[in-house]
Amino acid sequence: MINTTVDKIWVLRLGNTFLGVEPKTFKEVLEVTQPAPVPLAPPPLLGLLSNQGQIVSVFDLSHILQITPAGSGIAALLEFEGQPLAFMIDEVVGLRTNLSGAWIAPSPNPLFSAVLDEDGKTVQILEVRNLFAQLCVQISSQAQAPDTLNRPLPQA
Repeated sequence: MINTTVDKIWVLRLGNTFLGVEPKTFKEVLEVTQPAPVPLAPPPLLGLLSNQGQIVSVFDLSHILQITPAGSGIAALLEFEGQPLAFMIDEVVGLRTNLSGAWIAPSPNPLFSAVLDEDGKTVQILEVRNLFAQLCVQISSQAQAPDTLNRPLPQA
């Protein structure tokens, strides 16, 4: 592990996993009662919701990270290059500042830029660019309809 400077991060909890998100990316916490379902959507996509006139995709990161969430009904709204994305979380632990002495190491998982040890807790810092890319790949690869659905319709 190397000692490096981390100014501040939002710490979110999903199940027993702590996730770190940069403040410039983390926009707000949304209450999610029931997102509008998307027909034939792959498992990580829970549905869509409207937030301040903008359509937001809501994802289940616990499916991707293979962890068990508590199911609190809240989501973290992130924005990357003008695109919104929300994922379910169990709790906003808080904003951590003054982490200049925190121990941090690169993460072997491309979804995370680093792993931070803070007060005995491991916080995995989300690499939002890679998260967006992975979700796009999963949706597009699973959105391919089976051959039986691609057959031409009979002419009336």
